[in-house]
Amino acid sequence: MEKQSIYEMIKDNIGEDGKLSKDFALNDSYAPNALNFAPGALDGCGVYGHYNVGANNPDGAAANIVRLVKEYLETDDNSLIEEVGVILAEHHALSVVDIVLNSIRDDHEGMDLQKLIEFAFDLAKTSWDVELVKLGISFLGLFDFGDYENIKNVVAILALYDEFTLFSVVAASKWSDGNGLIFWIAQRVDAWGKIHAVERLEPETETIREWILKEGCTNGVMDAYLGLTCAVKGDLISALRQDSIDDELFESIAVIIDALLDEGPVEGISEYEHAEEALALFLQHAEKHTVSVKHLWHILNVMTFIEDSEIANREDIMTHCSVITSNPIWKERILATIDECDDVFYAVNTASRISFDITDKLLPIIKQKPLENSHYVNRFFDNPSAAAELIALYESVLPLDEMASGMGDYLFSDRLRIEYSCLDYILPCLAAYPLQGLKLLKTGLSSPVVRTRNMACRALSGWVKLQGKPIADISPELFTEIEKIHDIEVNEQTKETLRKLINGETADADESVGE
Repeated sequence: MEKQSIYEMIKDNIGEDGKLSKDFALNDSYAPNALNFAPGALDGCGVYGHYNVGANNPDGAAANIVRLVKEYLETDDNSLIEEVGVILAEHHALSVVDIVLNSIRDDHEGMDLQKLIEFAFDLAKTSWDVELVKLGISFLGLFDFGDYENIKNVVAILALYDEFTLFSVVAASKWSDGNGLIFWIAQRVDAWGKIHAVERLEPETETIREWILKEGCTNGVMDAYLGLTCAVKGDLISALRQDSIDDELFESIAVIIDALLDEGPVEGISEYEHAEEALALFLQHAEKHTVSVKHLWHILNVMTFIEDSEIANREDIMTHCSVITSNPIWKERILATIDECDDVFYAVNTASRISFDITDKLLPIIKQKPLENSHYVNRFFDNPSAAAELIALYESVLPLDEMASGMGDYLFSDRLRIEYSCLDYILPCLAAYPLQGLKLLKTGLSSPVVRTRNMACRALSGWVKLQGKPIADISPELFTEIEKIHDIEVNEQTKETLRKLINGETADADESVGE
């Protein structure tokens, strides 16, 4: 049976909404002892360029690809394409494609361009090699296919998978009315695909500009990647200068403002020319529209930013923030949000930031969904009674026997991921409670995930500090188990931590190992 092409696989998984199924992945294998990237993430983060992954001598690799393609166009020898695939497997399309395209633009004398088009289209539509498909799409960007529906359709369908969106929108940007196709793509992708599409989408019509403003920023990676792009292309400042806006527009603007404030991954508010005016106008509108706990979260984010800034209208903006955040209604709404189990993250986050103690309300939420809400457990371990209750809860709900599957060098768990994540949150909390949670701790020590073993070591080190005596005196049984684990430990840093614990020393394990 002939292997199905990538194009056909994508086409077969498009839903009635015109989007690709969220569960679809060309590569569904998971390497627990290596970093795993979402589709499009390597190209999106610029990993190949910034970290030289497979990018050694890209000029030489590109020259070889051009040579092989030219030979193929003359000979139809498919083995030459296999050689191109080998080169791309090592260097990846992103690191060489611009060099390849520029070389062909500069020197295509004697090339059969019609055959090059057919070759590129064939690669894009029939190949099952990811990097060859990228190369095929890129070659199609050498020509204007704005009026060729068959080619546009293939590129559009491939673009629905984040791994190919960047290459598709770059190719389309070279075509007449290519912006229309990019807009079509942008409305149907999320995550890295949406980031690539919106970055290259031009607001040439009012419909596109409005969509960018209202729907362009939210994505499945991090809204900050598109904050500045949407503020500029969506003409955020003009929207804010209106005397009034509706609730829907306020929601969209709040997302963009929040994305602008988050300058961790990319430039944002510091590069926006209307920053001060935008923040002031946003808060004026916010006094009318801020009704939900999530809205409050947005306002608190503005307040946090302003507190550390030196902008000219700082005091005016802080006054607007205070008017909103000091409203006594927020405590009631935070409690209602928790009772409804709706937007719990925003309720917990805002409560802590306005110094509102919701401990009594939060504990039932953890009990209701202990795995999903395990990241809140550390809030309760200063209370011995609550700590004992939570230790017993997690010893009962976690599949400890399955999780204690033995030594490994995994960076991440290959299964039971939410369960291992839950255990990672709990283990450090046990440091304050010697000899409690022994089942959890032993499971951590016998986990194949390095990080989880380190978390167990941190708890043990806490016991040694609190008791002022070595593990051998605290628990001879546990000491014997640690000795056995030390003998087979595969991570050198963790092995050293275990050695110190065996010798009666305290040692904080490196929690970053395995992250």
